[in-house]
Amino acid sequence: MLRSRGLSDGVLRAVFREARVMAISPVRLLLERGLVTQEAYYCAFAEATGLGFLSEGSFVSRHNPRFPPPPETGGPLPVGRSEAGEMLFAVAPAPESFAEFQDYLRRFPAMRERIRIASPRALSRAIAAADPGRRLCVERAHVSARQTMLMGQAAVVCAMLAAFAGGLLLTPGQAVVGLSVIVTLLGMIPGAARMMAGAAGCRSRLPARAPPAGPPPFYSVLVPLYREARVAPVLVAALDALDYPRQRLEILFLLEEDDHETRAALQPLLMAHMRTVVLPAGAPRTKPRALCHGLAVARGELIAVYDGEDRPEPDQLRLASARFCEVSPRVAGLQAHLAIDHGSHRIFARQFRLEYAGLFDCLLPWLSARGWPFPLGGTSNHFRRSALEAVGGWDPYNVTEDADLSLRLSRAGYELQTLASTTFEEAPLNWSAWHKQRTRWLKGWLQTLLVTLRDPLALAGELRRTKTVVLLVYLVSMVVTLAAHPIFLGVLLAYGSGISPVPFNASWQANVTLSLAGTSVALAYGSMTVLAFAGARARGHWPPFVDLLFIPFYWLAQSLAFYAAVVDLVRRPHAWAKTEHGLARRPRRLPDGKKRARRRS
Repeated sequence: MLRSRGLSDGVLRAVFREARVMAISPVRLLLERGLVTQEAYYCAFAEATGLGFLSEGSFVSRHNPRFPPPPETGGPLPVGRSEAGEMLFAVAPAPESFAEFQDYLRRFPAMRERIRIASPRALSRAIAAADPGRRLCVERAHVSARQTMLMGQAAVVCAMLAAFAGGLLLTPGQAVVGLSVIVTLLGMIPGAARMMAGAAGCRSRLPARAPPAGPPPFYSVLVPLYREARVAPVLVAALDALDYPRQRLEILFLLEEDDHETRAALQPLLMAHMRTVVLPAGAPRTKPRALCHGLAVARGELIAVYDGEDRPEPDQLRLASARFCEVSPRVAGLQAHLAIDHGSHRIFARQFRLEYAGLFDCLLPWLSARGWPFPLGGTSNHFRRSALEAVGGWDPYNVTEDADLSLRLSRAGYELQTLASTTFEEAPLNWSAWHKQRTRWLKGWLQTLLVTLRDPLALAGELRRTKTVVLLVYLVSMVVTLAAHPIFLGVLLAYGSGISPVPFNASWQANVTLSLAGTSVALAYGSMTVLAFAGARARGHWPPFVDLLFIPFYWLAQSLAFYAAVVDLVRRPHAWAKTEHGLARRPRRLPDGKKRARRRS
């Protein structure tokens, strides 16, 4: 059978001799050396045993509680039923088990009608197709964060650290100056962007014209929830207020299998266009895994994502649908503005409110107006379904799925824009809630960067063809700046307190380092102040002066969250720290519609 597929007698004899010396199966050696593909071998296996062969991609797993997907890729995997109603199974026997498998068929001849042969890779793909949460890591493993860092990446990092530590590349003074220059330059990029965005006052765009006549696109709204019974009544009311034709809308609440409390709270509140989707038990238990399952059952041409605490403006779906009709098909997603709709006496909630105002009302619209990519927010995203499927959807193993998806869409040549509509949210009220959420966000940014930098050559080609470099530099700059900020601040405090020599009495390296540290810290605080002030004004209020004074402390808290994210990435790379909702005192109604209209103009 293998000869008929192109293998010569000379190759086969050489492989048999080498396999005898190595004491392994000749067939396994053929497969490991790439002399025979899995598909070719298992096709020959099927022909030799007289069984049917299932090629890769030609079948999917048919889930049955009695026969769950096997932990091993050899099967058996249920793939359907025969005309007589019996379950059919696909198997991928071990390569060297041909004789044993023939003996099994002789002893159980009735199984010939129920068994099909497939390759291990075909079985893996079929299992992934049946489980949307595993599809990306199986079909596009190179862009999945399932494996945090490849061996090659770890080796390069360790070699560079060892070289610097041993003084093989630079002297300690030169290394400090070089790193200070790099960090300061990287910090200047987002700092300058924040300054310009705060001064420019860019606004997101509304649809320029009415949508075309006829029924609008079918919209699917995905709402992943876990232990959110507290917010269920307000959430259902807010989503029911969405002004979109009910016959062209479905709202899917994505619930974990063991979340009986949220399911019980939702069930009596559901309208005709709403339904719950219960996810099968599985890992990792993350929001993007729920979104993958939701996308698999959603019917919409357009997909929206909301969180449990969200209160979108009623016309948001209509605006997004109309905007998609008039922009290029290469625009894959629209990001609505996010805003905090409640006040608080707690400092982290107030800083969070300022941060959101600066980010969503100033910086992202400024980037969007220039056609540059930007990191999506975790909610109020609106996508073309075709674009999501083209890049493989969300990565269940990335705990900041929005930043990861932004980068993959950009690398594929798609564009993102902001939408002149607001979704109101709840801020984390205390240090613990804020710290857990920010640690998860930064851990996901690190995952995203590690995945993106796996293949530098392929990335370089994509950077030449797309504008991905803008988003990549933004993410790298923020990570590096947060990592170095406490160190720079410590240098300034050491000089200012007299612990270290005063500049100009020390070496030139110390002078340069001090100057760069001062520049980096001043730019970080100054640009955030400008952006926070501009964002607050865009929201129609003056930021309290005391809140602006607390920006340096908030920046240090972010650096602390970054260090925690590094530790968490090593210890628990895919763990999802859930944010509790429904704790703040929020207004019963959305802000005044006339004010919202002025903000959009």
